[in-house]
Amino acid sequence: MIKHSALYEKLQKQYLQNWTICSEQFPVSGKRFSYFEKRIWEMKFDRFLHVIKKEANNEHPDKNRLLQQVQSFFREALNYSNEHLHFIFSDDMLCATKSFIQKAWEFDSNLGNEELFQALRNVWIMLGLQSFFGKKIQITPSFLAYSLLYPYTDNLIDDASISKIEKLEFSERFAARLSGKQVHAQSVLEEKIYDLVKMIEGEYERQEFPQVYESLLAIHEAQTQSLTLVNNKELISDTECMKICIEKGASSVIADGYLVLGDLSAKQFHFLFEYGAYLQILDDLQDARQDYLDDIKTCFSSNLPYGDLDKMLCKTYSLGKKFHQTLQDLYPNEIAFQGLIKRSFGLLFIASVFENKDDFSSEFIQKIEKHAPFRFSFLQEHQKELKPFKDLMMQKMEEYRDKEFVKI
Repeated sequence: MIKHSALYEKLQKQYLQNWTICSEQFPVSGKRFSYFEKRIWEMKFDRFLHVIKKEANNEHPDKNRLLQQVQSFFREALNYSNEHLHFIFSDDMLCATKSFIQKAWEFDSNLGNEELFQALRNVWIMLGLQSFFGKKIQITPSFLAYSLLYPYTDNLIDDASISKIEKLEFSERFAARLSGKQVHAQSVLEEKIYDLVKMIEGEYERQEFPQVYESLLAIHEAQTQSLTLVNNKELISDTECMKICIEKGASSVIADGYLVLGDLSAKQFHFLFEYGAYLQILDDLQDARQDYLDDIKTCFSSNLPYGDLDKMLCKTYSLGKKFHQTLQDLYPNEIAFQGLIKRSFGLLFIASVFENKDDFSSEFIQKIEKHAPFRFSFLQEHQKELKPFKDLMMQKMEEYRDKEFVKI
């Protein structure tokens, strides 16, 4: 990222400093829910689950009714405002999501649902950025290509049948291709990866939009560097782990921004840096246990053998407040987006503790449960009942495999 390289280094240094000084104390502020309030929210949740199970048992489930129920649940049970829901469930967002699914399967009919879900996480971030920056919400060729690149490259890197030397050689070839060089693909999968790069080149001409390709090289370099965290017996400090985490997250969302806008101002770059870095930190927090089992070293997974993650979550929460303040300073008029980020991050913290209870002290779990709209015992009892909802989502996705896309 040559254009904003000095700003990048400044932001990275400041972000590492902020992480170091973030409070490890449990926050005293924040809404608490009484037992009576929790029971009201749980009754709403019960009604929502009843609709899901009913539709799942129908031979021809009413997908539109299900969508309406999901929106009602977000509004009434999770207290999202209409402005928040517009970011998530607007017709443009839903049409773009359906369009991506269809275009992805047109590109590769062998893509699995899990791979599509992985790609959709980035698609939704990019669509959100389109909305945030006032652009038309749509799936562009570069959206499709960039969002599919990492399921493909992840599959190649994770393939146990491919040696480490072969993976490093692929990494070098991929970097060369991103630089604009002609590279001979060594496999069908690698050829698809280069086809996706060509798709981006068809939308963004290299001479006119050099920063687009600098950003793609930056995320590739960060992804490659993150491989040092896998099965590495050398001692890597928490600071170095956090630095790699920040680079991976920031470079990914900065690339999203360049593919949305073509070029970025310093203010836009600053926002995207912190947004991406924080999203990656949240991912690492949620994945701490699985990363530990997979021998992937992060700030969170490396602390599991020495105790719980109570203080680490508090630091993450404190860092999130700093990001929210940055968002307010940079974009003071984007009240709806600020509220959506704050509410969504809050639910992610609660979910992180609920889904990984063994990684937190019982005292900490009791404290954070007071800030949750549901009792953890209630969520535990109903966890399996959400499976029909995922099954319906999978079924809905399958409808667009061989079906002409029709705008809702």
